[in-house]
Amino acid sequence: MAEAQEWAGQMGREWARRVEALDRQLAPAGAVGLAALAPRPGEHILDLGCGGGATTAKIVKAVGPEGAATGIDISPELLAVARARPGNQAATFLEGDAQGWDFDAGAYDALFSRFGCMFFADPPAAYANLRRALKPGARVVLTVWRDLGANPWAALPAAVGAEVLGPAEPPAAGAPGPFAWADPMIFRPILEGAGFSGVEWREEPITLQIGEAGEAGPVARAVAMLTRIGPAARRLKGRPEADCAAVAERLAPALEPFVSDGWVRMPGLIWVLRARA
Repeated sequence: MAEAQEWAGQMGREWARRVEALDRQLAPAGAVGLAALAPRPGEHILDLGCGGGATTAKIVKAVGPEGAATGIDISPELLAVARARPGNQAATFLEGDAQGWDFDAGAYDALFSRFGCMFFADPPAAYANLRRALKPGARVVLTVWRDLGANPWAALPAAVGAEVLGPAEPPAAGAPGPFAWADPMIFRPILEGAGFSGVEWREEPITLQIGEAGEAGPVARAVAMLTRIGPAARRLKGRPEADCAAVAERLAPALEPFVSDGWVRMPGLIWVLRARA
């Protein structure tokens, strides 16, 4: 199934069910990205792949009553969360695929995305469309994951999944997915080909706090999250319960070294991309 269909369906529903935990998990990346964007009062900003609207709410606050924040996402369940989130009453939310959305030309002063920018079926077409939606000189800040091997929060569950289920088929280079833009030689020509200039990127380490709050121990909470969201979860979709139990059993001891202050905390590595329209 195509990534867009996944996000519009089951994957979006899974994220919406766990949005509080996932917002907490991804908050460091959102903070780094928004600091690079530095939203200004009065600006109109597009939040691409806004999900449950956590970053949109921060943009609303930064641009103030004279500005405007617009979030776009393909998941109706996540957008329902975004619209209900405190702080988003003044935001506008669009349900659909930004690749083909009929944006007003030159409507936005800036484009932002926290991991919502690597899932397009046709990235060159999508970014050409987004470029038309931006004012000349508009700022662009996108956060994307570096490679799988640099992100133990994903690499470790993926390795455990491979032990139980066999090796996963490697995705094609640049195929839509969370690590599609791990290589700058993938995203740089896409952005430059769409008309963006000054494309640059820097590496940023973050720490992910993994799991939902609850009475279970930190490892059990993290196992529950990592077997429902992420690389291992993708492998387990539609598999027998015995396979799910086997992955969970092997994953638990591997997560023990990452427990700190009552949570599993794992390192991650991202790119912070900047460009101009």
